[in-house]
Amino acid sequence: MKRLTTISVCIAVVLLLSGSTIFAAKAPPKPDMSLTLEDGREVILKSDSTWNFAEFSFIQEDFDDIYMDLTDGRIICLKNDNTWKFVSKRPPKRKLEFEKLPTVNATATATHGTLDQAVQQARKQVFDRAATRLIPYAKKSKMTKKYLVACIIDEVGEEGAEVSYKKGWTATAKLNLSKVQVNKILDCVLVQVEAGTGTEAEKPAAKQ
Repeated sequence: MKRLTTISVCIAVVLLLSGSTIFAAKAPPKPDMSLTLEDGREVILKSDSTWNFAEFSFIQEDFDDIYMDLTDGRIICLKNDNTWKFVSKRPPKRKLEFEKLPTVNATATATHGTLDQAVQQARKQVFDRAATRLIPYAKKSKMTKKYLVACIIDEVGEEGAEVSYKKGWTATAKLNLSKVQVNKILDCVLVQVEAGTGTEAEKPAAKQ
């Protein structure tokens, strides 16, 4: 009788362990996590240590590894092969060689009830698109995008974008930036980020 009891207990333990193994195997996978970068873009961090931008953008085609400080003191690295990991420190910042700087060709179209408004909106959009194109090359901060727009306007002027229009009113703005201009714009952004201030183009006019 004692031997049968022992066998029964062993069988019960085996069944219990087997049930636990089956339950563990069927446990749901860890959910994906979202992270908002310093430039405002959102990325999805997956449990298999891969990541993707939440929204597709053409600037994904070419970028350096992205580093970000988290609120708990850790540093996360989003590698350009779309894997992510935590690291102990950021690598030293190196200025991009002039030959590797991009040229920018941006176009934007806007339609409005008046020509002036259509032109204004088209120019605003084309400056914004050019700034977005340069985000991967600029020094990162929460203000990088805003600084880029201001520095582009500072470089080419408020009317620096070429505008054409047709009745409707539909205006199309085109902006072309050479490597020389891009280099100046990135230097301008660097100064603003390190100083923590806006550019002259952002400052409100003095009251009379």
